[in-house]
Amino acid sequence: MLAWVVGRMGWLALQPTQTPARWQASTVAVSSDAGNDRAEVAKVLNMNLFGRYQESAPVVERKQPVKQDAPQTRLSLTLVGLVASSNPQTALAVITHRGKQNTYGLNEAIEGTRATLQAVYPDRVIIRNSGRDETLMLDGVDFNKASQRSVQSARPAPSRAEPEEPSSDLSRIKQEILEKPQTLFSYIRLSQVKRDGELVGYRVNPGKDRALFDAVGLQADDLAVSLNGNDLTDAAVMAKLWTELSDASDFTLTVEREGQLHDIYIELQ
Repeated sequence: MLAWVVGRMGWLALQPTQTPARWQASTVAVSSDAGNDRAEVAKVLNMNLFGRYQESAPVVERKQPVKQDAPQTRLSLTLVGLVASSNPQTALAVITHRGKQNTYGLNEAIEGTRATLQAVYPDRVIIRNSGRDETLMLDGVDFNKASQRSVQSARPAPSRAEPEEPSSDLSRIKQEILEKPQTLFSYIRLSQVKRDGELVGYRVNPGKDRALFDAVGLQADDLAVSLNGNDLTDAAVMAKLWTELSDASDFTLTVEREGQLHDIYIELQ
């Protein structure tokens, strides 16, 4: 028995040692159906089953229309001058409040009040006071009488067999300005020009009918600096200026053109 055990051990010692086989991961075949599954998921997402996210649209603020027949204001304001124009950028009003006079454009706040300038007409302006439109009449113009004239002018005029004179009739324009001096600025438009925050004059351009503009020798973009000797760059002289215009039958407008000053004589008679 001992001899068998010794022989067995000797035989095992002579056999080569077997190395264990190395483990390898089995190859897994990927089905092409996975790409199809992703495509199907994308289709489901694009269906927006739970709604589509959208950013809130900007709120558009509606502009309150100006009430032309607004009641007369009770604010202690005096309208000493104005420039009425179909172009909102050139419409101006010269308003005095508590002894202080300023020139305002549309939508500008009137100093010392909560009111803003909303519209400029030949004999009045409309201001918006705490959301309420109110009328401020040109100094010396009666609110009640002017309102009656507005109602009458709104009625259709009877038809005429004879045609009206053309709008370019210079004599008709001059007569209109003689009767209502403030209408001068509906034929000759003025817009403020400022440099470094300081008023340097008014840009001159033709208004609704350029007949007068061309007849007196004005040129587009002339810079008006004086009217009847009154310095237009000084707002304090505006009250005096409007008083002179109400009685004048001619005007001398001094303009700057290409660095040179030119006197433009406007005769209405």
